[in-house]
Amino acid sequence: MSTDPTARGVAFSKGHGTENDFVLVADPEGTWDPSPADVARVCDRRAGVGADGLVRVVRSAALADGAALAAEAEWFMDYRNADGSVAEMCGNGVRVFAEFLLAEGFLDAAAGDGRWVAVGTRAGVKRVRREGPGRWTADMGPWRLTGGERALADGTDALVAVPGLGGVPRPALSVDLGNPHTVVALAEPAELEAADLTRAPEVRPVPAHGTNVELVVPLTAVDVTGDAVADLGEVRMRVHERGVGETRSCGTGACAAALATRAWAGPGAPGAWRVEVPGGELVVTVGEGSSLVEGTVLLTGPAVLVASGVLGDALLQPA
Repeated sequence: MSTDPTARGVAFSKGHGTENDFVLVADPEGTWDPSPADVARVCDRRAGVGADGLVRVVRSAALADGAALAAEAEWFMDYRNADGSVAEMCGNGVRVFAEFLLAEGFLDAAAGDGRWVAVGTRAGVKRVRREGPGRWTADMGPWRLTGGERALADGTDALVAVPGLGGVPRPALSVDLGNPHTVVALAEPAELEAADLTRAPEVRPVPAHGTNVELVVPLTAVDVTGDAVADLGEVRMRVHERGVGETRSCGTGACAAALATRAWAGPGAPGAWRVEVPGGELVVTVGEGSSLVEGTVLLTGPAVLVASGVLGDALLQPA
């Protein structure tokens, strides 16, 4: 099958990370630049292939957004949301991107095992490491509470009204992971289930570039090492992604949910978190030296390629 997007049709693969799913297209030299309408047709779940987003796999040097990163990262993850809008980063997507590089021979078979591989994104260079078949850790790089120390002290810097939860705005905390997140803590799993995420939550103040909204229920904290200190926190999450709607998972959203819950818990909170999402489970590990306001974070989870095919003219050249 041709991977040359200039040939008739465009070869693609379909993959997912905890059921956050993507259409991936190999376009090493950057010859295919789909319009927002093209992306939206491909991602349509009834008339297209169906996905939460489209990932174009391009050499960093071949793309204006990636040229400055080319010396550090050969490959660039050109990620588009399902509505065709451009996104900075996707935590599940970068793992699936790495699995695709490996499967297509763009990455040496041993390259991902035990050492970091650089990937260019619009949120800067991210690094991925293969933990075993179909499982990767992504170094998500720097994060920060958008509202800084003031937001930490107040426990909130935004209000979010969620359909299905009585219309009363809930306090929320904003987290920047290269893309924007607003995290709302709920009291119990029943509230999480009652939320209607077929409609976008209303966030105040309105973020300039939109935001992903995570609804999170803290579950338990576990002493793994037996030293009477909680080492592993557990939370359950649902997410409404800007430009997509509710998705089965969101990698950067899982990080935001864990980091916001950690901030609310205060000093002594666990540094590792198991995040339950509708599509599975992710592990978030806060980087060494991170404060409650800023630092670095790692995300570990599955990456699965499930199908391949060709995007035909009905999607790429509609009447």
